[in-house]
Amino acid sequence: MKYDNGGFDAEHLLQALHTLENERINSGDSQLNQFAGFVYGSGFEAQPDLLQQVAALIPVIGNSSATLAAVKDLSVFFAVMQKLNIEHPETFEQLPVDVDSSLYLHKFCGGSGGVHIKPAVLVQNDWLEQHYFQRKLEGLPVSLLFLANGTEIEVVGFNEQWVNASTDMPFRYGGAVSHAVLSVAVQQQLLDAARQLTTQFDLLGLNSLDAIVRTTGTGIEQVYVLEINPRLSATVDLYNHSDGVLFECHMQACRYRQLAGASQLRDKYEAVSKAHAIVYTDIDVMLNTEMVWPDWVTDTPVQLSTPLKIVAGAPVCSVLAYADNAVAAKKVVLARVQQIKNLLQSTY
Repeated sequence: MKYDNGGFDAEHLLQALHTLENERINSGDSQLNQFAGFVYGSGFEAQPDLLQQVAALIPVIGNSSATLAAVKDLSVFFAVMQKLNIEHPETFEQLPVDVDSSLYLHKFCGGSGGVHIKPAVLVQNDWLEQHYFQRKLEGLPVSLLFLANGTEIEVVGFNEQWVNASTDMPFRYGGAVSHAVLSVAVQQQLLDAARQLTTQFDLLGLNSLDAIVRTTGTGIEQVYVLEINPRLSATVDLYNHSDGVLFECHMQACRYRQLAGASQLRDKYEAVSKAHAIVYTDIDVMLNTEMVWPDWVTDTPVQLSTPLKIVAGAPVCSVLAYADNAVAAKKVVLARVQQIKNLLQSTY
């Protein structure tokens, strides 16, 4: 499926679905009728109308296009957080002339993976649709993965996240680790925000809330909400084990607004922390057809019939690590990132 930083190629995606719809099987039904529905992750935030077109062909199991549009609408989302007294960084559609632009970031409402975030000083301060400026905050990046039924939520897990910065993309997503150790006060702030936003936007199924935790001079920890990802996020991978229980909970919450059984998930996965990280190559590399990956590597290029060149800055694969706690898992996964980088450099 064709995809770029802005999301799916709408024409290509719809063409693929129409092809399935028109292909008849022995019973005379279309291929699409053989599926329970369409489950989605990133790729629709910048074009929620595309999700509506998908919904006309096959049931969407997840938040509706209207919910997606509202959560990713700058004027709606931050106005709601203001009304609910949810702490968040100062945000503008256009920077006032009297503010120091070096203190702000430029973001795209429909962006994902952090590649769209840039220092505001590098961007011309003109109003652009779906773009905004947000106060830069130093602190611990965290997220809450949760299940929602429109009015209530259940926690799947608290996570720590980090960036893998490059010159052009200083806030590029680097990875995350499950079961981050957060204080009760921080957990409660994340939960309160998620509950209020769930009720306000009628969130369904798996969602994630991204935030920054800052500690004041008096030792008080304050959570600042950055955004809601109203769809399956990258951190689902940290909990979605092969038994499929989490995915089934997502289905039940979306289709029947039921959260039954979801509360058992944390106990089920509490014994181990999982970390994942994306490996970006720092230099142009050539993957040969005999490339052998360690068993803790995933998301590799498909089987190669000819050598494949990957340009500097591009993602190559993901690496995984498991440990008894989040600190140890993060340490192992970052070491494995370097191992793969060394392997890539040796093959060029």
